[in-house]
Amino acid sequence: MVVLTNDSPLPLAGVVVVDLSSNIAAPFGAAILADLGAEVVHIEPPAGDDSRRMSPTKGDASAFFYVVNRNKSFATLDLRLQKDRESLFEMLGEANVLVSNLRPYKLAELGLDETTLALTFPGLITAYINAYGSHPDELDQAGYDGVIQARSGIVGVTGATEPARAGVSILDMGSGMWLAIGVLSALYQKSITGRGSSISTSLLETGVNWSAYHLLAHQITGMASTRAGTGHPAFAPYGLFPTRDGQVMIGVGGDAVFTRLVNSIGLEELLADPRFAANSSRVVHQDELKEILSLAFANYSSADLIRVLRLADVPADLLAMPEDLLNDPAANKQLAKVVVNGQNLMMPSLPLRINGEYPPIMFPS
Repeated sequence: MVVLTNDSPLPLAGVVVVDLSSNIAAPFGAAILADLGAEVVHIEPPAGDDSRRMSPTKGDASAFFYVVNRNKSFATLDLRLQKDRESLFEMLGEANVLVSNLRPYKLAELGLDETTLALTFPGLITAYINAYGSHPDELDQAGYDGVIQARSGIVGVTGATEPARAGVSILDMGSGMWLAIGVLSALYQKSITGRGSSISTSLLETGVNWSAYHLLAHQITGMASTRAGTGHPAFAPYGLFPTRDGQVMIGVGGDAVFTRLVNSIGLEELLADPRFAANSSRVVHQDELKEILSLAFANYSSADLIRVLRLADVPADLLAMPEDLLNDPAANKQLAKVVVNGQNLMMPSLPLRINGEYPPIMFPS
C-alpha cells in the first residue's frame, strides 16, 4: 500500500481498479485514482498501449505513458482469447472500479457493456470515456484531443491571428479529471447503497463545458466569438506586454486592480479617461490601452516591472516554458523525483495536498 510520509493511508487505499484503457484520457483518470491510493492494474494488449510509442520515448515507453500510468501495476491480456477474457472477469470479480475507453460496440462484443456488467457484478462501478459522448450518430466515432478541440470551439478561440490548438492536451486530461470525480462520487454512493453505478464522460462533453463562457457571451451579445491571443475577452488589460528585456504577463480582473496598476506606474490620468474608467469600456478599447501600457512598461526590466506590480497587488509574472519549472522554487515543491528506466526524472505530483503532503509517485522497478 502506498502511504504518505506521515504514515497516514491515502484516501483510496483498499479500492481496486481495473484500468482497461489506452492512450491518454481514461488512463489519466485512472492515474488520479492511483495517486489517491487505489490499487490500479493497467491492462495492455500484447502489442502494448499505443501511448508507449508516443514521442519522445525512453526505454519501452514514452513521456505520455509515464505521465498517465504512474502508480499502477501492469498486466498483459489478449482479449481475443477466451482464457484471457476469463482472467479479466476474475479480476473484475475482485475490483471496485472498471475504467475503459473501448468503444460501445467493442464493449458489447466482450460482454463488458453496462447492462451485462450490472447483472454480473452489481457492486462494480464502471467508468467510461469516449470521444463524442452519447449521441447515437457518433457513439462509436474515434476522436483525438486536437480534433475535438476544433469541434468544441476551443481551437476557434485560441491563438492570436490564426486558430491554434491549446498547447497541452486539455480535453484528454480534463476528461480524465471528470471521470475521476465521477468515480469518487460513485464510491461515496456505493458506501451508502452497496451498489455500483455507471459513470461516463467524453472529450466533446468536456470541450462543450469549457466553452461555456463563449457560448453564453454569444447569446447575450449576439456577437461571434473571437480570438484574443494572450488577452482575455472579458477583462482588460490582460495578456503579455513587452518590457525592456522580455515580456510580462499581467491580469487585471476588475476596476480596483486597474486603479492599483496605473497608480503604481504613474499613469493615474488614465482613471479619468472614459475609455478606461470601467472594465467594460476597457475591453472595447483594449488595443489603445495596450499601446499606452506597452510604452510605459518598456522603461522597466521584466523583473522590476513584476516587483512594482506585485507590490501594488497586481497579478504579474514572467513568460516561461515548461522546462523552466525545473528551476522554479514554487513549482519544485510539487515535483517528485522518480527513476524511469534507470534515469532520474522530476515529475509533477497530483495538484492536491492531503494533510500538507502531495501523494507520492512510484513506478515498478
